Amino acid sequence: MKYILKLSFCFILPMLVMAFTAGAQEKKTVRAKGVYASSDFTPEQTKAKAIEEAKRAALLKAGISETVSVTDFNYQFEDNEKFREIFQSISSIETGGEIIVDTILSEKKSFNEFGNMQVEVEIQATVFRYTEKADPTFLFKVEGIDKVYKTEDYLQFLFTPTQNGYLRIFNVTDEETYLLYPYKDLVDKRLNDNTDRLFNGNQTIKMPVHPAFSDGYYLEIDKPGKEQEFNILIFIFTRKNIPFIEEVNFTNMMRWIYSIPPDERVMQQVGFIIKKGK
Repeated sequence: MKYILKLSFCFILPMLVMAFTAGAQEKKTVRAKGVYASSDFTPEQTKAKAIEEAKRAALLKAGISETVSVTDFNYQFEDNEKFREIFQSISSIETGGEIIVDTILSEKKSFNEFGNMQVEVEIQATVFRYTEKADPTFLFKVEGIDKVYKTEDYLQFLFTPTQNGYLRIFNVTDEETYLLYPYKDLVDKRLNDNTDRLFNGNQTIKMPVHPAFSDGYYLEIDKPGKEQEFNILIFIFTRKNIPFIEEVNFTNMMRWIYSIPPDERVMQQVGFIIKKGK
């Protein structure tokens, strides 16, 4: 039996963020403003820089005062402005916290005294402040994912962790977010992945693991007239088997990730494009 899993289909699962991290992290909601002026950037690029400044201000308001740069959680697809914008709402720092922009409360465009375009934004953000740092020995490696695929290709890859743990893989496109692994079929439960599967350290596993996907994940663009689709696979590997039982969307995914202390998880993103044609 060949089962086709379309990477352009959104799986809506009943999910819940597990708040198991008391004492390991603090969560605070803050409002902050950011301003940026430029003579070279587009309006959207200038807005993105203003959001970065607002995020820095939000981190300071939340009590994270380390002098570190904010790094956008971003995969560069240079010809897709919309996809880049998705990731401009997410950033992380290495010394104690991470931030999610919940909403942009206001946005003002103007020109300063030098004639440069200026954008001012006010954001509401959730800041996660951690007491633990990432474990440099808790890692994994992903191999075998190409940068470009054609429709009707199959996606396979290798996953090798350094220690025992549990895996979740989300796929984010320029239109939707869904859980790729462990897959849950709402009609045929025989196709479900084992949500309790333990991945052993230093053991390479060929993905997908379910025998129904023996050829790999079938790649297809469903939307009529769409010539290509941008995808980012977000791998989350955790020491404990932490359930994700909230509705699958980008914000809930990031809240779930950030609810896990850095020493209990490791994250990696791998991007690829699906193009129409053989």
